[in-house]
Amino acid sequence: MPRANKETKFAERSDLPHKAYMGIRQMLFYNEIIPGQKIKYQDLADRLDVSITPVIHALKWLEFKGIVRHEPNKGYYVNEVSLQEIREIYETRLVLEVAILPQTITNLDESGIQRLQASLEAFEETVKESDYYGRLMTDMKFHFTLASLSQCRIQLKMLEELFDLLFLKYSRNLVLTSIMETSLHEHQEIFESLKTRNLQEVQKILSGHLENVKDHILEKFDRMVMNKKEPVFDFHSFL
Repeated sequence: MPRANKETKFAERSDLPHKAYMGIRQMLFYNEIIPGQKIKYQDLADRLDVSITPVIHALKWLEFKGIVRHEPNKGYYVNEVSLQEIREIYETRLVLEVAILPQTITNLDESGIQRLQASLEAFEETVKESDYYGRLMTDMKFHFTLASLSQCRIQLKMLEELFDLLFLKYSRNLVLTSIMETSLHEHQEIFESLKTRNLQEVQKILSGHLENVKDHILEKFDRMVMNKKEPVFDFHSFL
């Protein structure tokens, strides 16, 4: 076999774990795999058109991120939702996102303002269209764009990991529709304050926004626990 063909086939084989990883991520985000569910290797392999080996590699990556867990002699399971974990995610986000705002304002230029405005407009569109998953993605994009303007690489990497955990494990539980208008208004306030380089105002609004979202989600979980139901929400009832 010619060397070029061998290299191509090797590259294709090397990409299979990544293909499996990205495919499983999508299934988690769209709730095709849910918390507590046992993962069937062959089922995933068939759906992703790969062998079982890349699926297992992908699950090991997700285990490292805390999305799934491996139980000896049983297999992999999607980790259950955790009230404390959600609280810690949002409290950590608050610390990170607010702490890098001074650097964001220092680096802010017209290009950065345009990028943030574009992400804000994308979020506005998904709110208008009642696009549930679109709202989650564009909300995350707005916050990550804001953070990326700081150019603080370590903090950005930490935020990426938090967003991964939040949206892959909890997308089914992030019922934000009842406060979407409030969130949109707060995003707009963050954007306007940032344009004027008003650091204290941006810090205040961003802190309040993340606290509001955290409290809203935790309240929903508490209500479900009080009713002795599983802490999983059917977002369709809120649309």
